[in-house]
Formats: sequence, C-alpha cells, structure tokens
Amino acid sequence: MAGNIKYGVFPNPLPDAEGKTTYQVRHMPDGTMDEKEFLAHLDYHHTYNTIIMKSSLTTLRNEIIEQLRNNKRFRIDGVGTFQMRVGLKTKYDEEGNPIKPHFTDPNKITANDVEVQGVSFTPDPSFIKALKDRTSTRNKFGRGPAGRNKPYTREQVVDFLNNYLQKNHSITRKQLQYGLNITEYRAQKWLDELTAEEFSKYYGKKQGNTYIYYRYGWEK
Repeated sequence: MAGNIKYGVFPNPLPDAEGKTTYQVRHMPDGTMDEKEFLAHLDYHHTYNTIIMKSSLTTLRNEIIEQLRNNKRFRIDGVGTFQMRVGLKTKYDEEGNPIKPHFTDPNKITANDVEVQGVSFTPDPSFIKALKDRTSTRNKFGRGPAGRNKPYTREQVVDFLNNYLQKNHSITRKQLQYGLNITEYRAQKWLDELTAEEFSKYYGKKQGNTYIYYRYGWEK
C-alpha cells in the first residue's frame, strides 16, 4: 500500500522578479524512527533475528567510518553513497569566541587547518525511484494553510526541548523547526525568547555559521 506524503506550504523569504510572494512545499515528518524502534518493528513484522541485525548495523557503521577514514567513498548498491565532507577548522580566541577561517594565500593552508565537518549522502537513483513508486502524491492528512504555524504553548516547547536535549545534549534552530513542524521564524523566536529569560535554563553558542543551543548542566 502506497504511503501518503505529509507536507506543508510555506512562503519563500524573497519575492520573485515581479515582487510577488512565491511558495514552496516541505515534508512534515512524523518523528524519527531510531534503532530501538527499528529493531522492534522488524521483530513484530518480520522473522529477522534482531540480535544479528543489531550486530550487522554496528559492523556496517564501523566499516563506513573505516573506509571514509581511508579517504574512500562508501557505496551500498540500491541505497546510495557516503562521502566524507571536510572544511576549514574553526578556531577560537581566548574568550571562546569562534574565529572564522580567513586565508588569502592557498599555500598557507595545511592539514592542521582542515577537519571533518560531516558526511554527505547521495541516494542511488533506484532508491529514489522505489520511494516514488511506493509513495502517493495524494495527501491523506490534508495540507496545512500556507506558512502555517502550529500553536504551541511555552510548556509544550520546553517539554520538547528537555526530551530532545536529554538524549542529544544540543539542538539547532532547524532541528527544533522540523521537530515541532513550525516555520523557521517561529523556531528562532522560541529559542530567542527562552534563552533571554531572566533565569533561563538554555543558552546558545555559535559554531561556525550556526548557533547550537544547550541546557545548562546537560552539555556533553
């Protein structure tokens, strides 16, 4: 049975050439399936040995890391390709403020100035095709109004933040935005308001071009 795309419609931040507002659609995910839930799903719906599956996932993770460390891309047929993403290392002054890398002479960049900044993933075309074939463009859930902002109370946002930070220790504006299915503006507004409170339990720290938010005493 085909799945149904859940999406929201949002205005683009800049108008078009005629000064008119244009709109985009974004996927509105219903949470995240973690490894524990995945194994429980397999145990309920299939006959796989979940102990072997858990071991296989650990082996796969370690092998991907090993091959990326060897400066290779890692391809899984029918799934996609992983590749290491590197960039210039952010340095900090004596007060802990980030200093943006600035080089005018390429010959002055050495290995000490380079760091791993993430992993890129390029899905296999057959993977995208399979997803399209098994997904319906009919929207079972009903489209939300353009630029919709689901109204949350402060208590609900704090509960979400605390649950997220207990597990992940930090959060970005984008993670809050997608976690609550709200707009970029509203997510940033919540973070600004909560970190500016007189006895705030949260604070933000800039890393590169991104602010990372923490709860005092829960950092790792």
